[in-house]
Amino acid sequence: MTLFSRQSRFSTLVLLSLTACIASTILISSAGDADARHRRGHRTRSIPQPAVPLPAVPPIPEANPRAAETPEAPKPEEKPAGGIQKADPQTTPVPDEKPAAEAKPVEKPEAPPKPAEQLGPNPLPKARAADTDEGKADHEEGAEKADPSTSPDRVYQNACPAIMNGDVQGEIIPPLSEGVCGERSPLKVTAIGKDNPVKFAAPVTTNCAMASSLATWVVEVQKEAQANFGAEIESITTGSDYQCRKVNNGHKGRVSEHAFANAVDIVSFKFKNGKTTELGSGWKGKPEEQTFWRSLHKASCDRFMTVIGPDGDAAHQGNLHLDLGCHGKKCEARICQ
Repeated sequence: MTLFSRQSRFSTLVLLSLTACIASTILISSAGDADARHRRGHRTRSIPQPAVPLPAVPPIPEANPRAAETPEAPKPEEKPAGGIQKADPQTTPVPDEKPAAEAKPVEKPEAPPKPAEQLGPNPLPKARAADTDEGKADHEEGAEKADPSTSPDRVYQNACPAIMNGDVQGEIIPPLSEGVCGERSPLKVTAIGKDNPVKFAAPVTTNCAMASSLATWVVEVQKEAQANFGAEIESITTGSDYQCRKVNNGHKGRVSEHAFANAVDIVSFKFKNGKTTELGSGWKGKPEEQTFWRSLHKASCDRFMTVIGPDGDAAHQGNLHLDLGCHGKKCEARICQ
């Protein structure tokens, strides 16, 4: 046998051995993979994915073709080393200089805004607010002490609605006090009636209640004046108003209602057509006078607590007494004479 045939036999044996080794290795690995897949199948079921064959040689990244096309950003031109270029006076406008004589006015500092000009609320803290209230109370107390109207000598009087509403014309006057007589809030009344006021020949001093009753009483008197004398009343003459005395100017007995500014005596009337009538002569005078005075007497009994005329007693032959005195336990009884 030749040397060449011996070498080829040896090569063939080597190849067969290698092939057998590779085949046994593949079989062993295949059995292991099958066994592993079998074990995994009991735990989880996975979706088989097709195997992607890996490239034999990894691709080499190529250069971006757009990078070559993109132009390079222009670089700023470098300025010459000589420095900043000066402006050309022929092309660049220069502002006019102000004359030296004109001095700039001095601006005054703005005053702080007043509280009313502030844009938002600025409440004080509670502690400061309390202090402010206390200070205000002290200030008001001091002002009240300094005000003469609130001094210890101040007189506390009552306002009269009849004057405030215009039912009577007059004013409140200082209190009246004479022993048991007096009135804390007396009035000086010059006219009675709101829509068609009737003047008194002389001011009458009375209390507010009496003035209010006279204001409604004169409305009925105006109607009787028109019916009997054909004219409205121009003025009324009175006798006693406020007087500190007893009844009928006696030296004993009870105190008169005149002593409390709670009574008025009516003496006569003057009408706008020039006619007049007096109680002393008219009570038994002409028919129109008799009718007028008796109608007036009746209207007075409907509005006052005490009415005494010529038929009452000798002291009232020339005056019609009107008052708001109390009669009876409940002050509801009336005296009409």
